[in-house]
Amino acid sequence: MAAGPPCSGAGVWAAAYPDSPAQLPARLQAGAMRRRFWGVLDCLCAGAFGALAAASAKLAFGSQVNIGLCVLGLIAMASTNSLMWTFFSRGLSFSMSSAIASVTVTFSNILSSAILGYLLYGECQEVLWWGGVFLILCGLTLIHSKFPPTWEASKQQ
Repeated sequence: MAAGPPCSGAGVWAAAYPDSPAQLPARLQAGAMRRRFWGVLDCLCAGAFGALAAASAKLAFGSQVNIGLCVLGLIAMASTNSLMWTFFSRGLSFSMSSAIASVTVTFSNILSSAILGYLLYGECQEVLWWGGVFLILCGLTLIHSKFPPTWEASKQQ
């Protein structure tokens, strides 16, 4: 068997497995940007639904709540929580990495919680809290802009 050069971005040689087609890296496959966009959008929605679930729980289990509002809060909490998990699992399936999806959901949840806390309960966050949100956003930007290493780059290290 003649040894050929390794495929671009693949971890094994195509000559070693002649029956399987050579795969392009995820960032070069057709529709990769569209899948990445939908993955990010699904993760952002999952974080927002998680914040809505927390706000509904606070409504349901508040200290001065009648029974009707408590039942309504429980139903809203269950439905938004199930929507959060649905969007998170979709975001995981579209994402290149579970770390990217998890950090995106965390950022969206924190930001949505701050907005809902201000709108519903009049809560204001301190400057240090917003500094932490900014640092999470910076890390998220780095994670989304970094391409995964290719086979040649990992071989050189």
